[in-house]
Amino acid sequence: NDYEVGMRHKLPFVDCMSDEGLINDVCPMFAGMRRFDARVAVRRALQELDLYVQCLDHEMVVPTCSRSKDIVEPLLKPQWWVNCKDMAARSIKKVQDGELKLIPSQFDKTWYNWLAD
Repeated sequence: NDYEVGMRHKLPFVDCMSDEGLINDVCPMFAGMRRFDARVAVRRALQELDLYVQCLDHEMVVPTCSRSKDIVEPLLKPQWWVNCKDMAARSIKKVQDGELKLIPSQFDKTWYNWLAD
């Protein structure tokens, strides 16, 4: 993917979109524009500089938000995780010892599978 290619070639990662979905000052000519407006403006600027070649249909999966149905833009963000191994072990033990009861009990197996993974 693009991220791996960038890492392999030691390219700088430039983020041109703010958390609000506006073009930031990395692209001063388009700064403050909404993403879809900026796409039109970028195409127009390329055409004016005679650098625009063509527009082709490209079939792809466009990620959308399940709630708003808006297009989700891929942004580089720091990733984090929480180590839940100890908490999971305690939770498994509570069910095994009968201190915590799952209702209906048919979900005990699912509980163990989720927490043991």
